[in-house]
Amino acid sequence: MYPAINITAQGGLNAFKESNWFNVPGSLFGIIGGTIAQPILNGKQLKTRYRQAQVASEEAEINFRQAILGAVGEVSNALVQIEKLDEQQEVAEGLVATATKAVENSLTLYRYDGATYIEVILAQSNKLQAELELASLKTQKLGAITALYRSLGGGWQ
Repeated sequence: MYPAINITAQGGLNAFKESNWFNVPGSLFGIIGGTIAQPILNGKQLKTRYRQAQVASEEAEINFRQAILGAVGEVSNALVQIEKLDEQQEVAEGLVATATKAVENSLTLYRYDGATYIEVILAQSNKLQAELELASLKTQKLGAITALYRSLGGGWQ
């Protein structure tokens, strides 16, 4: 964008004689004048290119920041989801343990005529439902771990 003085072999060869210094075609000062005038005449174009490069740089920076924020958001969401699923899994494991004890108690009561077989079946049904819920939570947790792995850059698109 600024004028530059370049001494070339052509300018040096034509400028050995002092009388040729001011001859415009091929003279030393003619080349210097052209070199100085070129940036001045092309200044608007150079400024425009410079501004375009600045805008492209700012756009790339914004895109980079958006990508970083998106990645941090994905990782944060996956970590929170895993944490919540861990809490739900603990509760579901407690429900399965309670349902297992309920089945054992209902079978004991049934053996001693303290309960009907429908109560045993109902207890077994509740236990099965609790086990299915636990299995669903484990599946969701594995999906969340996979999402975390992908958000950290693992896997493929």
